[in-house]
Amino acid sequence: MRRPLSIVIICVWLVMLALLVRRTWPPATPKTEAVERIQPVAGEEWMGVYHAEQKIGYTHHSLAPDDRGFVFAEESLLRLTVMDTPQTVRTRMQGHTAPDFTLRDVDFELSSGAGNLHASGVVEGGALHLRLRTGKDSSEQVLPLTEPVYLPSTVRASLDAARLQPGRQLEVLAFDPTTLSNDRLHVTVEQQEAVPHAAAGVQAWRVQEEFRGLKTTAWIDNNGTVMREEGPMGLALVREPAEQAVNHGWATQTALDLVATAAVPVTHPIDDARQRRSLRVRLSGIATDTVPSDDEQVRQGDVLTITRLDTAGLQSYALPYRDTTYAGDLVPTAFLQSDHPRVRALAQQVVGEEHDALRAAVRLNDWVYANLRKVPTISIPNALQVLDMGEGDCNEHAVLLAALARAAGIPTRVIAGAVYLNGAFFYHSWCEVWLGRWVGIDPALHQFPADVTHIKFVIGGPEKQLAMMGIIGRLGIDVLDEDSGPHG
Repeated sequence: MRRPLSIVIICVWLVMLALLVRRTWPPATPKTEAVERIQPVAGEEWMGVYHAEQKIGYTHHSLAPDDRGFVFAEESLLRLTVMDTPQTVRTRMQGHTAPDFTLRDVDFELSSGAGNLHASGVVEGGALHLRLRTGKDSSEQVLPLTEPVYLPSTVRASLDAARLQPGRQLEVLAFDPTTLSNDRLHVTVEQQEAVPHAAAGVQAWRVQEEFRGLKTTAWIDNNGTVMREEGPMGLALVREPAEQAVNHGWATQTALDLVATAAVPVTHPIDDARQRRSLRVRLSGIATDTVPSDDEQVRQGDVLTITRLDTAGLQSYALPYRDTTYAGDLVPTAFLQSDHPRVRALAQQVVGEEHDALRAAVRLNDWVYANLRKVPTISIPNALQVLDMGEGDCNEHAVLLAALARAAGIPTRVIAGAVYLNGAFFYHSWCEVWLGRWVGIDPALHQFPADVTHIKFVIGGPEKQLAMMGIIGRLGIDVLDEDSGPHG
């Protein structure tokens, strides 16, 4: 059974977004947190979570038969650092599968003291019915199914001895509870070998998994027990006794502080970064064929040319947008609840009698910047949650703006990428709105349009942004030209 390394990786991505706050907004007052001693529950399987050989958390899980298949439960605890402040992130997942481990129902919760996510799903009538709960509000979504759906955490339970053979492959539709969406999960059994960093003579099958562009490696013994799992950025899960997983091996200070890792240095500073008309950079360390290329960001091989447009030349339109070309960027999602009465009412309040799409987008950007407190937050945000919190980092700002703009009738999409600040590039999230062409707009930095140092790698909300984990820690950026002249 797969332990939640993917959830660990999501939390790391959220920390990296939160760390941008350190470079742009006043820091929070550091505080200490008492180490919590938790008694393990007998009968469950435990793993320690490590980053670069330092312990940052643990996970445990159970799987047992019931009268209709199996009941499963997973929990994790991570201690992370944001702006020198220790934060504890907990996840909980439980539910039921059929005898073949296909999903029947699931309940998932992520909590960090702020921005808690609570979601549930039930397979019924050829569809997966989802509910996302935020405070007193809830939103629903239906995902049609054309085939059985699994959880990434239960697919491995189907790897019996017959399937643990060299070259054996498995591909299934999997539901990711952290993004409330389905995608293909690819599993390949490679070979039997010694488990890395384990006692001498411990052998297991090396199994590769790929889900949403995220690649992990697990070592599974003949009984189906995961001995070790490794992912990007030096993250690993290691099988341990319960007492060891919970109470021993912790670093004297919280291990995972990603300030250094989050920064992508450049060879020389970028002058007039906020006012430049264009910027040329060369990317290295990553595959560039999936990097977006469009009106604002043109890719030729590994070179990007980013151009800041003159908003006076935009062809705006009267709200709401009525064409069908980008109608998909108006629809509500599980995280962008643009059809919820609270979101629609606020969008109407902010836009008022303004019917011009460009001027309405400026109003919404101004409102989100002015009304959200700038606080680093470890959460998987949705618009209703952000309204309740009234605070957050760039991810919360982008999600709320996207939902409000869609409610106002402006096609809007969330972007994940990097932005230049204080001599380096940091991972970041912002939006693009359709104004006759896609225009970058940054509610966290209060920019319209977004400056040319915004390099986009992923188009889409939380359900797409795991793809960034294949970039973090590998990306190199070389500035090719230094003076394209200020805009205007």
